[in-house]
Amino acid sequence: MRKKLLIALVGLGLALLAWPGTAQAQGDISFGLRPTKAVEDRPGTFSYFSHELAPGAVLTDEALVQNSGDVPVTLKLYAADGITAINAGTAFAKRGEESTGVSRGVSRWLSLSVTEIALEPGEEMVVPFTITVPADASPGHHIAGLVLEAAPSGEAAPSGEGQAQFAVAVIQQAAVAVLIDVPGSHIAGLEITGVCLKEQGDDQGATFEVAVHNTGNIFVQGEGSLVIKDWQGTELASVPLKMDTVLPEDATYFHVTHPVRLADGSYLLSAVLEYDGKTAVLEGVEVKVKDGQPEVGCRPEEGEPQPGLAPPITTLTPAEEEGGPPIGRYAAYGAVLFALALGTLIFLREWRKRPPPSR
Repeated sequence: MRKKLLIALVGLGLALLAWPGTAQAQGDISFGLRPTKAVEDRPGTFSYFSHELAPGAVLTDEALVQNSGDVPVTLKLYAADGITAINAGTAFAKRGEESTGVSRGVSRWLSLSVTEIALEPGEEMVVPFTITVPADASPGHHIAGLVLEAAPSGEAAPSGEGQAQFAVAVIQQAAVAVLIDVPGSHIAGLEITGVCLKEQGDDQGATFEVAVHNTGNIFVQGEGSLVIKDWQGTELASVPLKMDTVLPEDATYFHVTHPVRLADGSYLLSAVLEYDGKTAVLEGVEVKVKDGQPEVGCRPEEGEPQPGLAPPITTLTPAEEEGGPPIGRYAAYGAVLFALALGTLIFLREWRKRPPPSR
């Protein structure tokens, strides 16, 4: 029976520069890395590297690699570009790939003294590395990461009687961020590029998607609100927004779920985000709901025709788990019953008008 390989990449959530990289694995494998020291008066930097370096500067630092598991482990160590994850927050590009924002190619600024490390249980190793900032480096925040990776593990297992076997290879990783702040003009900029209704569910309510683009050269975070109005402009609800870190010149989107239910009809969405003393605004984005779901998805295919406007219906009700009835659904059922009744009356009237059958 032919075997198929299914690779599962187990990525650790990397909230921006906030914690030492650790991989707690299946079985007895556990490893991690962190800086060997913190920047004075900045205890948070015990969890990540942070340096202000001018163009052309060269600096040597150290990372502490630890095997906190119960078995020997052999690890690969490499540098990766910083990227913004979906739903915001810092992550790192795959090995050999580049990011698209200000951090593109920053992994090449890092030179490692070793790229493979073998540790016994409980053993640790100090690994020096060098940061070399290019002479033409632009001002702002440049983010890379040191990534530890264990060899894939896993065994083939049948997926079901008479079916092919699948080998699930688990790739364990741990990472720590390296922030390089190049002096010069630091500009905070954020643009809200889109907002939409992603889906509605019976249990969670409505899920909205907010797309953003960091137009500056430093990372930003933001808080604000998503306002829902009916087609006449009456405000129906305000949904709190909290945006995690978006890296310079990166674009991403994040989701927010709120216990509301939009009945069928047309609505206007507006989003506001406060960041670094500034405000980003996107107003009057139309969304249409039909049969309880958005008529157009959050990212329609290019060239996909847009449906016409639906009649304005302004009902906004709590989701069922909040105790409110699904009024939109009841309205839809009522409309169907009314249409059936009207069709039956028309049929009976026309049937009575027909001439009697010839004898």
